[in-house]
Amino acid sequence: MTSAQAENRGLAWVLGAFVICPCHLPLTLWAIAALLSGTAAGALFHAHVYAAAAVISGAWLAATWRGVRYFRAASRVCDLPALPKS
Repeated sequence: MTSAQAENRGLAWVLGAFVICPCHLPLTLWAIAALLSGTAAGALFHAHVYAAAAVISGAWLAATWRGVRYFRAASRVCDLPALPKS
């Protein structure tokens, strides 16, 4: 993986984590409840809101950690210069 690829993947993970950030938790919980309304999963979600919030927060933490690891990998990768074509 090149440095640019690692940086792009890190950016994608961090932006994805931003969507489920715990500071947006009320909006995230509302959106999940709206999407799952009328289903068995919606009833389970409604009965265990705190567990759902903990899962969403854990997913945010894991996605942020993964993105930061890609950023660190991008800074450690040493891209070899292209050889001149003869």
